[in-house]
Amino acid sequence: MDKNRLNEERVELLSQINSLFDFPLILLSIVWLILIILDFVYGLSPLLQTASTVIWGIFIADFFIELYIAPDKKVYLKGNWLIALSLFVPALRIFSLFRGFRVIKATSFIRSFNLVRVLSSFNRSIRTVRTAMKQRGLEYVLLLTALITSIGAAGMYSFERPGLSSYGDAFWWTAMIMTTIGSDYWPKTVEGKALTFLLSVYAFAIFGYITAALASLLVGKEKETSSKEITELRQEVQRLSNEISRFLEREKNNFK
Repeated sequence: MDKNRLNEERVELLSQINSLFDFPLILLSIVWLILIILDFVYGLSPLLQTASTVIWGIFIADFFIELYIAPDKKVYLKGNWLIALSLFVPALRIFSLFRGFRVIKATSFIRSFNLVRVLSSFNRSIRTVRTAMKQRGLEYVLLLTALITSIGAAGMYSFERPGLSSYGDAFWWTAMIMTTIGSDYWPKTVEGKALTFLLSVYAFAIFGYITAALASLLVGKEKETSSKEITELRQEVQRLSNEISRFLEREKNNFK
């Protein structure tokens, strides 16, 4: 079997595996993102931490299976390096178990680590929504924005307590950033400022599209309504015209 034929079979096998496991992985990704938010806001119980670790292990297994099957390992890694990063980040939790890292833990290491977790969660959100929704229209953008807002709010709450006193306050603040309106509060931590900048860049890039799409949708409905009214008016005119024609025909027969 020549190399080209083997590569084609590998690509076909990879496509079949993706089709088979897409839906279960979407569900696990949603659970994973919910656990990330709960971890930032409330912390995870041992049971939920175990569930998060199991899901993480499934993601790793899926990644390495795809890497093994991929015809060109370098191309696959180049196109999925963010996924590899998001899978590597949870392993950094192991470092906190060693006494030598307690000094680092007393500094901003944990906040910086959490910032990387937030960014890797953004990447997981993008992949989840991209897989779940084949068409990249307004629904895709709105769902992705809702996920990024929810995770971003959890990150801001973790970084900016007690400035943001609750997850609800953090969510409202993040939503204001996502709508480019902003608020009076300004982040105090380096990680909060970095996350604010990234959220602002996303909002700047996407909010114009959302407003344009909503405006187009509203104008389209208005045009649809106007078109329907015009059609009904034409039908009424046609009905009246037919009535007049029949009336004239009857009058003509009466004079005969």
